[in-house]
Amino acid sequence: MSERWTWVVRYIVVIVLAVILAATLGEMALFKTTKFGRTGLNAGRLVQFLGFGGGLLVFWLLAQRAAQLLDARDARWTLVKSLLLPLATLIVLASAHAVSLLLLGPLMSRAWQQAYNWVFIGAIILSAAWLLAALLTGSSSLAPLFGSKALRRQ
Repeated sequence: MSERWTWVVRYIVVIVLAVILAATLGEMALFKTTKFGRTGLNAGRLVQFLGFGGGLLVFWLLAQRAAQLLDARDARWTLVKSLLLPLATLIVLASAHAVSLLLLGPLMSRAWQQAYNWVFIGAIILSAAWLLAALLTGSSSLAPLFGSKALRRQ
């Protein structure tokens, strides 16, 4: 592995440690029994939210940085470069629904839960559409879909 890509190992170690610590600490009796008022939210859920959410953030940053470093002139990596960020966004959004429920779940009513679910469904569908557009256009930018008029306005 070239020195240019050694940072990937560090990102992966951070992701793995965040997930392991969140799962381990979140299941400890001390964290499960320590509650925040009468909301149903406990310290275990907060620790899991921070650990899993941090892992997802670092995963998305990993994909973003990798996409920037891939050589666009190399034909072998063109498709990977264009799909990396949309795919990572789709994965993060799909996972973020459950992760954010760790913190917000005990605080939401059924009506808010439905609205929350629909927001995530919309975001996941838009992210999947972005991935499909990147696959069809060969670019993670959405500008080619909107034509040259949208480019001139910017």
